[in-house]
Amino acid sequence: MLTAAEFLAGLGLLFVGLRLVSQHLQQATGRRMRRVLQRATRSGMTGFFAGCGAGAATQSSNAVTLIAGNLVRGGSISVRDALPVIAGANVGTAALVFLASVDFRLAVLYLVALVGFGYQLRFDRHPRRREWTGVALGLALLFLGLDFIKGAPEHLDPDWLRGLLAQGLNPFSALLFGAVLATLTQSASAATILAVAATHAGMLALDDGLWLVIGANVGSGLAVLLAGSGLSGSGRQLCIAQVVIKLVGSAVVAAAWLTAERGVGWSVTTLVGEGGDNVAPMLSVFFLMLQLTGGFIVGVSRTAVERLLIRVSPPSLEEKASKPHFIHEAALADPTNALALAELERNRLIGLLPRVVPDLDDSGHSPANRRAQLEGNAAVALETEAFLIELIDQHLHRDDLHLALRLQDSLSTLHALHDTTAAFAAGVDRFGAQPPAQVFGLSESLRTLCLLLADAIAQSPRDPEDFVLLARLTSDRGEVLERLRRDLAHASDDAGTLRRLLAVTSQFERAVWLIGRLNGAVAGAEARASHGAPG
Repeated sequence: MLTAAEFLAGLGLLFVGLRLVSQHLQQATGRRMRRVLQRATRSGMTGFFAGCGAGAATQSSNAVTLIAGNLVRGGSISVRDALPVIAGANVGTAALVFLASVDFRLAVLYLVALVGFGYQLRFDRHPRRREWTGVALGLALLFLGLDFIKGAPEHLDPDWLRGLLAQGLNPFSALLFGAVLATLTQSASAATILAVAATHAGMLALDDGLWLVIGANVGSGLAVLLAGSGLSGSGRQLCIAQVVIKLVGSAVVAAAWLTAERGVGWSVTTLVGEGGDNVAPMLSVFFLMLQLTGGFIVGVSRTAVERLLIRVSPPSLEEKASKPHFIHEAALADPTNALALAELERNRLIGLLPRVVPDLDDSGHSPANRRAQLEGNAAVALETEAFLIELIDQHLHRDDLHLALRLQDSLSTLHALHDTTAAFAAGVDRFGAQPPAQVFGLSESLRTLCLLLADAIAQSPRDPEDFVLLARLTSDRGEVLERLRRDLAHASDDAGTLRRLLAVTSQFERAVWLIGRLNGAVAGAEARASHGAPG
């Protein structure tokens, strides 16, 4: 029972650690970090060594693959540049196999303690420090989970295990056992460590151990594919690339091994001796050879591999929508131009607002496409706001600083409007294909307000009367909404339907208020610009 508990606890900690690392690292990788990563991935060699370092630090090529997938989705690096990174990450995980005898628990406990003290001392109150604190906690849990998984076999009865494996394993069963073990543990290195321990103790023949390591290598590729099942587009491409690296390395090394045994007449066991002292290093080197072979073959043919990945998993609508159209890294060198580009990006997002509100008149208005567009727009709004924050850090001129702060405020409002619209649309979708008339009216009213704001932004030159009209329409509507709520109370006898109607109404009210706030921010900026005032 203790072995099962440690395995399950290790898996649970591993899953939580991977989630925390990928989630917080995505937020923590600001533009400076992305520039460093881009420099590291300009060539395949530097990208490979960067991946080796990341794999050695996290001891999970699957975690590095998922993190790289998130960075690709965010546009920080390309799929082609990320391929050497994940190839190197596989090689980096071999450090755990070679250092399997090192007890990481003490260091991990100290890391957990430091993170706990950081939370207690409110070190995470700053947004940037909060994300890195989450990364540290995720890494600590990840390492602790691997330590639990690695230590669980110590509680097995050696006699029972020796009796179970006394008759030996055929290559197929060893492959299958290794694949299942690596899939469950989410780590080929953890399965290899178990094979090293069992082989060194005489409980497993060396040939069987080698086949088990090959199976574990394949199984870890399946594990990352399962872990990334929720990803799509470029994010999923790297998960597939990880499977390709694992399969290619396993197939080539296994074929070379079988050819040598049959053609030359020697076997691995006769080479190192039955149960000799070099058994553990042999399996460790064999594991490293699998990673190097797959990574090298995919690395030298990454252009062809990238084409294959794009064909298998093309970019999703959400991914396309999450790419900024105007802001870019080089613009930060020219603050005035950068502010103009950020304003264009904000205006483009405002112009897309009508697309994310349910259009109940259009049967082709897919909720899935609408949600993808909404999530993509929200991602661009966050990235543009981060762009402005970095611009503000450059000690701008007073006029530019005022403009940057106003843009940042309007982008925060826009992001809140995206969240509210998403909640409103989700509430509308719950009514199905035939929503009540009240819901239809609310949805059309919200779309009309978004269209008016988009039209006011799109005009050149802009007419101040459009902003005045929208300000009147979004002004205090307390009496109207209160009357609407009274009507809703008599519209349905079903308590569940009534609750959904009131929830949609509340989201509509908040969305209208945010549209009015956003309209006021844009109109105020237009008025100040026309009078030449800095604000």
